[in-house]
Amino acid sequence: MNNRRTLLKSILAAVAVLLLPGRLSASDTLAPTPFLTAGPFYPRDPSGLPFLPARTTLPEPVTNDLTRNRRGEPALGQHILVSGRVMDITGRPLAGAVVEIWSVNARNIYLVEDGGASDPGFAGFGVTATDAEGRYSFRTIRPGGYDRYFGLIRRTAHIHVLVKLAGGEPFTTEMWFADEPRNSIDSFFRRVTDPGLQARMAVILNRSDGFDQAQFDLVLAPRYAGRAG
Repeated sequence: MNNRRTLLKSILAAVAVLLLPGRLSASDTLAPTPFLTAGPFYPRDPSGLPFLPARTTLPEPVTNDLTRNRRGEPALGQHILVSGRVMDITGRPLAGAVVEIWSVNARNIYLVEDGGASDPGFAGFGVTATDAEGRYSFRTIRPGGYDRYFGLIRRTAHIHVLVKLAGGEPFTTEMWFADEPRNSIDSFFRRVTDPGLQARMAVILNRSDGFDQAQFDLVLAPRYAGRAG
């Protein structure tokens, strides 16, 4: 059953990729990527949680490579390459979009929780901008799932993503992993019930050029796509 489920996710993801590159007709549109909150540990403005304080912490410098610090020390954990395209619901690439990502480190701790002390090699936060074709890329790690409040909060492995475009509202969502066992117990994952959207958001890692790579495309609804949308 697990093999069949994985095969189905692979097929759905492949179909989604085939649909995305071309511009769609006015009568046909792509389903927008679901909006999910940034959560309490966004590095630029963390709110924290009761008894789980957080403070604004940013790596120096902020780049699209989260796997090494400025001294060249590597991050713990499985290093991965995440890339994709940002587009509007017609398939138009959105150039110049600012894309940010953040996640827990290999010890399941956010940068803003301990200032990076638990893994100095992991930046914990990265920023890049899309090119003329709407493409972006990051080097980061595959984070693990985690519990807080003795299991009252249970999260699957995920990477937070924020996209900002001139004239549009900030858009936040999450990237998940298709083979992660904790997906079934995660309330955010279960909110996305459409199989096609779930396949787009739960990536499959493929080994290429010495890296485990994932494609994560983002389709922004008009309110987030800005003037380009």
